Amino acid sequence: MTLKASLFNGLKEKQVPCRTRGCTNTWIWDGADQLRWMRTGKTDPPLRMCPECYEKYNVLEDVLVPCANDTCQNTWTWTRAARVAALKRGRTEPPHDRLCTDCRDKAKGIEGMVVPCRVRRCEDTWFWSAEERIAADGGDGTAKPPARMCETCFKRFRDSKDKEMPCRVPGCDGTWTWSRGMQIESAARGFSDPPSRMCEACAAVLQTVTEQSLPCRVRGCDKTWVWTKFMQVEAARFSDGTPPQRMCETCFSQFHHLTDKEIKCRVPGCNERWRWTRIMQLESLVRGRTDPPRRLCATCSSDISKYEKKEVPCKHQGCDKTWSWSPEAQLAADRRGWSTPPKDRMCDSCKRFLETAETQVLKCAGCGTAVNWPKDHQLKVALGAWDKPTLCSDCRRDGKETSVESSIGAD
Repeated sequence: MTLKASLFNGLKEKQVPCRTRGCTNTWIWDGADQLRWMRTGKTDPPLRMCPECYEKYNVLEDVLVPCANDTCQNTWTWTRAARVAALKRGRTEPPHDRLCTDCRDKAKGIEGMVVPCRVRRCEDTWFWSAEERIAADGGDGTAKPPARMCETCFKRFRDSKDKEMPCRVPGCDGTWTWSRGMQIESAARGFSDPPSRMCEACAAVLQTVTEQSLPCRVRGCDKTWVWTKFMQVEAARFSDGTPPQRMCETCFSQFHHLTDKEIKCRVPGCNERWRWTRIMQLESLVRGRTDPPRRLCATCSSDISKYEKKEVPCKHQGCDKTWSWSPEAQLAADRRGWSTPPKDRMCDSCKRFLETAETQVLKCAGCGTAVNWPKDHQLKVALGAWDKPTLCSDCRRDGKETSVESSIGAD
């Protein structure tokens, strides 16, 4: 008696987890009960419910549930203990995928089936058990397996959440939903980042537009570039919808092989340069030109506005007309350090006379010799500066006429 009392006093109460799945409560295992349990030769604590679960257990009753096999009229028993565990998980309805005893025995003679995962690009499988096959078609093999995920994909699906991702259109603050299913498919393909997609508003605009072929922006080029539907969405959402100015594929390829060049100013005496840009070179190439145009540098372009066109007297004696000294010519003179216009220029009228006139042959009045009458001498006569000659130079030297201007071919 003394040994029993001493052993009893040495046992302390223990908090033992409730046997109901999903319950985190405990029940108290007192010392006397532990002693009685130890006398049976057992060391592990018994499986019991906590007071809360036991209270529910006492008020519930077993329920007969129809067999999951639609062709079967039998039932299976949903026990009070199973109902308590279901309540702990927040479920009040019985599971609808359970078989009666007869169907479970029938399932033992049917093999399960290995079925591919429903997630695209996933190569794993899931197991369609014999009991599930019985529930689907009664065991006659006519039903097709349902679309399910493998264990890996299902775990990813369970642990992931839908995510709101930014729209792929630059400048758009809309979002699109990257669902859990889409995330799993991406993972099956080996991708961890979301794809680039449009929000609902941008996608709606995309359905209303079509690709367009527009002319190349390079002057002189007759090719086209494609204004894609995506580019049109950008224009429609964030501008007035006007297409941008762009190059065709050929010009764009040439453009990236060109470099800007520094070209000497066309004004004589100026040592500065102007930039022949890539786009300017491209326009020249389209026209079949490879040499740069003659242009002014930035300084000369600015300074030329300071000059005005001036009229300068013609160089020929007797001519009262003028020739125009252009602003660019004046700028060139200044660049060379000249302050006065050149004195060897003629007016347009004298220039036209010399261009259209022809050397004439005159007969000397003294000796009858044929002598050439040059065009510039004819101009001097036309201007009234000289008289038309009648003698050759030999006859003039012989004293037949004293006027130098009257000798044919006199210098």
